Amino acid sequence: MTTMEIADAIDHFSPHTPNAETQQNPVTDPGTPDITPDSLETTVETATAAPPSDVELLEVAPDALLIGANTRRNVVLDKDFLRSIGRHGVREPIRAYRDGDGGLVVHDGQRRTLAALKTKRGLVRVIVEPRPGTDETELERNRIVDQVVVNRHRLDINGADQVGATQQLLELGLDARAIARECSIPIKEVETTVRVAKSDLARKALQEGTLDLTQAAIVAEFSDDDDAVAALTEYAGKRPEQFDHLAQRLRDQREEKRQRRAAADKLIADGVAVVERPEGLHSTGKARTLTSLRATPMTKSGISITPEEHASCPGHAVYLDYHSWLPADERISVVHICTDFVGHGHAERYAPAGRATTTNSAGRASRQMSESEKKARQTVIRNGKDWDSAVKVRTKFLKTFGARKTAPKDAASWIAQMWAEGGSDLRKAMEANHELAVTLLNIKPKGTLTRYNRTSPHPIAEAAAKATPGRATMLNLIMLLAAIETGTDRRHTWDSPSAAQVSYFKQLKSWGYALSPVEELVVAPRGTASATPAASDTAETVESNGEDDSEESEEADTPDEPTATGGDGPASQSHPAIEEPESIGAAVTDTGHDVDLAA
Repeated sequence: MTTMEIADAIDHFSPHTPNAETQQNPVTDPGTPDITPDSLETTVETATAAPPSDVELLEVAPDALLIGANTRRNVVLDKDFLRSIGRHGVREPIRAYRDGDGGLVVHDGQRRTLAALKTKRGLVRVIVEPRPGTDETELERNRIVDQVVVNRHRLDINGADQVGATQQLLELGLDARAIARECSIPIKEVETTVRVAKSDLARKALQEGTLDLTQAAIVAEFSDDDDAVAALTEYAGKRPEQFDHLAQRLRDQREEKRQRRAAADKLIADGVAVVERPEGLHSTGKARTLTSLRATPMTKSGISITPEEHASCPGHAVYLDYHSWLPADERISVVHICTDFVGHGHAERYAPAGRATTTNSAGRASRQMSESEKKARQTVIRNGKDWDSAVKVRTKFLKTFGARKTAPKDAASWIAQMWAEGGSDLRKAMEANHELAVTLLNIKPKGTLTRYNRTSPHPIAEAAAKATPGRATMLNLIMLLAAIETGTDRRHTWDSPSAAQVSYFKQLKSWGYALSPVEELVVAPRGTASATPAASDTAETVESNGEDDSEESEEADTPDEPTATGGDGPASQSHPAIEEPESIGAAVTDTGHDVDLAA
């Protein structure tokens, strides 16, 4: 007799509240007066053709069951499992046998029994089978084999089947929240399956085994972008460890494109001309930013033109800069320019009286950038954007990593080395109240007080006081990782990292984090071709992403570049080495251009 057959046979019977007299006896449904314990067993017997003496089907209180020995040493009662038992009861009957005193000993169903107790279920269904032998050795051998077989060969529903079920439930009128509630599945997981269910492309790839469920959900995000889908599918097959990095870069590229389009549409609606960033903006070209111009050659030196004053000029226009490290609503900056400042009668801001042009602000003669300098500058811009994307993936990894109960085996040694070496990043983290560490550990901070005037224990200190030795080491490790992470930045870490930063990224890699191409530059040996910054290929093969849009500026056109990441928080083919000096920053700034290379 199979469990499924018995479960099908008793689906007509509804559990009800137990009482003291019925806890260990078969229970009938009050709404079915003709059913007795004998008739219930007879129904099962008819359905399964098994003699009543071989098998009993009972409904008993879970606290009447005795939990026998079990091969599963650690019983995990996760919240979704408990929620399911609490809502639907024990759908698959527990298997038990009677001991010498007539007590019911659980043979298969330890988790179900404990979950029923914890959720205060009144009754559970129990299949009582003959005791498997009288010899204790044989009994123990049969128990172990049976429990291994039952648990080892259970096959969980796969991603494609889960999506198919979700699709059917959607068609039957349930939304994502209702599916999560009825099936006791986390809402985020259901939302993932819903995204896949609604995308023919992602659903097909999942069914064919090209993508797993998580990857299919990400592909579904880009179902309207054939190039992105092709790149993601290729990475899933050939470079799965880089899939998350590629997906994040594509998200960020898409968001930049969306914000640029929205800002441009608004400006055009207001009658403002929107142009691409002109070539030679600060040196050889006709265009200049208004902050670098004065009204006429005869205007007093140093007085710049305001956008309002320049609005009537035929050369009035703007271009858009995008600063990916800033909060979402601050990333677009509008840079006002004159497209032909000499032709429209203006002069460079600090040109001599009566003259329209001068040398640049550093006092060096302006000249056009060479091709190698342009290439280096574009690398800086692309790598900066790739770094911003990598921060989000890296931070997500650190949050998951921070939930570990114990640290990796080599963590204690590495922690000691890092603290011994010291450094300003560690000091700054303490002075900042370990802000990023609190976030990574998902601990609710207590106010905004610093360590100098805190009136209550730090929340990490409170967590450490209650932690096991293994978890306490993990807390110490996360504080250290967060301190070094906060000290990284998008411009210098991949180009000229500190020793601590090199060690940090090497450790993350050894602990399972897949470095993106721009992060690999951190751990590459200095002074070699492999250490030369090489931007992600997605900027070129998937979407150009406006690489000519510089985030450089004289004076105040560009926000200050951040010196630390610590934001939200694993994409390309091997990159050919760029034959440039070890530091790309030096290659550009030494040319005489007054340029901010922040990207």
